[in-house]
Amino acid sequence: MNKPLEFLNNEITVKKLIKELLSVIFYPFKYLIPKGKIIVFSGLTNYTYSGNSRYLFECLSKDKSLTVYWFTNSKIIKKYLEKFNLKHISYASPLKLIWVLLRAKIIFNDGDDYLNLFRLSDNTGTFKISLFHGYGPKTTLAKSQNPLTLKNRINRLNKFHYINFPSPFLAKEVASQIFSLPLNKIKILGSPKNDFFFNKKFVEDAYNQKLLTKSIFGNIKNKSKLILYTPTWRPYNFNLPLLDMKSFNAPSFNEFLELHNLYFVYTVHSTWEPDNLLQNFDRIKFIDTNVNNLYDTNQMMLETDILLNDYSTTSTDFSILSRPQIFFMPDYESYTMKKGFLEDYRSTMPGSEVEDYHSFVNLLSNIMKNPTPYINKYQKKREVLLDKYYNLSNSKSVDNYKEFIKEIIK
Repeated sequence: MNKPLEFLNNEITVKKLIKELLSVIFYPFKYLIPKGKIIVFSGLTNYTYSGNSRYLFECLSKDKSLTVYWFTNSKIIKKYLEKFNLKHISYASPLKLIWVLLRAKIIFNDGDDYLNLFRLSDNTGTFKISLFHGYGPKTTLAKSQNPLTLKNRINRLNKFHYINFPSPFLAKEVASQIFSLPLNKIKILGSPKNDFFFNKKFVEDAYNQKLLTKSIFGNIKNKSKLILYTPTWRPYNFNLPLLDMKSFNAPSFNEFLELHNLYFVYTVHSTWEPDNLLQNFDRIKFIDTNVNNLYDTNQMMLETDILLNDYSTTSTDFSILSRPQIFFMPDYESYTMKKGFLEDYRSTMPGSEVEDYHSFVNLLSNIMKNPTPYINKYQKKREVLLDKYYNLSNSKSVDNYKEFIKEIIK
């Protein structure tokens, strides 16, 4: 039987009062209890294990002078961490969680809202650092959001002690001018999730083995190619964009993929639920990160031949690999008006834009026959994109973070 709305509202009010009371009770302890060499990581949600936080967490966990935890409520993630003797905390063990947060010296997060149970992290002795999860021309605040929502987000960002921006361009154009961050909060350290993109042997081995692709599709044919589709979130209701491609037909596309020995994997942004999704076929699979808590897009990129994209910052990361990209943007005008870009997006894209199914499959066929001319055609645009939004000199960002952390934890 469903609970009456009035009862639910009362229940929420009681929970808020309890949280406020506990915040008051713990207030003196977060200043009195000394901080240790303890670092806590969390992802974009409590059920994701990916991105910059994941890679920096795993690297720092090897340092025996530090005690490093991952916060999660996912049983899948906990099992994975325990398998590799990696530490974790969760709501399932509240006393442990509270004790770790009281003693944590650094809190890392991939977004704009750090772990802050009972406001334990809000103290002068705990450093809050945002790694962020991706940067590109769409890295700006949504125009359609009301002023109060925008102000609240800027305030959340400014509660961090430091925020990472992979390039000087972003530090100036985004950090200072859009997020209103003071210079002392801005760091240019790179993205740990991309460090392995610069290891040629690692990239080649991952591409040839295709372990993730095999885990998704089972046994795949020899010399199979993979298309990865990564549409980003919208500040408005919208289908999975591919479904709005003129003349697109899922069964026909699946046949095309089989004919050309191609596989197609797609995801959606963790904070966005499209009105409609593309159903699974033999050659087409949706990766639901709410179920596949260990899925990591950057790992998938290593096995990917072609990235199909719209406005996602995955375009920046994938550009490091110098592989073909295709863009499909049926709502370009709406997105430009309601979300916006730092610069004209179409002029920055390191790949061709398709508008209908016929042009899409024709372009795929041409690329598969000989990808080199297509790759070379967009080489300059990739270089410009990376120069602005990544800074390739940060090819060992984990080392940058280690040095930075030493300055904080002495």
